[in-house]
Amino acid sequence: MRKKYFIGTLAAVAAMTTIVGAGGVAYAVTQATSAPAVIVTGPDHQRLTFTLAPGGSRVFKLPATNDPVRIDLDKVSTNGGVQTPSEVFSALVNADANNAGLSWIGTNSDGSQAANSTIKSSNITNLVCGAHCLIASLNVASVGNHTVVLKTNAATSIIREKYVINIWY
Repeated sequence: MRKKYFIGTLAAVAAMTTIVGAGGVAYAVTQATSAPAVIVTGPDHQRLTFTLAPGGSRVFKLPATNDPVRIDLDKVSTNGGVQTPSEVFSALVNADANNAGLSWIGTNSDGSQAANSTIKSSNITNLVCGAHCLIASLNVASVGNHTVVLKTNAATSIIREKYVINIWY
């Protein structure tokens, strides 16, 4: 009877392993450990879409602390063309939970990158239209509130612009 029960249990474990493996997720079966297992079922994501007038701004809160947050930004073309050099800019940002500051690696729309922190700067990343031409910038709004602000430059645009921001955490 024990042998039959063992074979049945072994077959059930093999079937579950096949089902889980077929789903594209691999699980390791281990003995009890001191740390609990963490299974990520998918990325957490926020999408913000809004229109800003020239010189306008929009503040938003980072959804996590002590965990890098990826922010992808796009100024959607409304003229049937594309922005030169690019319409997209992004940053990887970390806010310290103890309000010590924010740090980041920002990629500007021309592909240039800069890493910094609130110790020395508040500018995270920029949408540019040339060497000395700024369309919009993502900056630190408040360290304590873990907020950032997207600001448009009134000198480089005379129309309202649509922005799409994807936040991955």
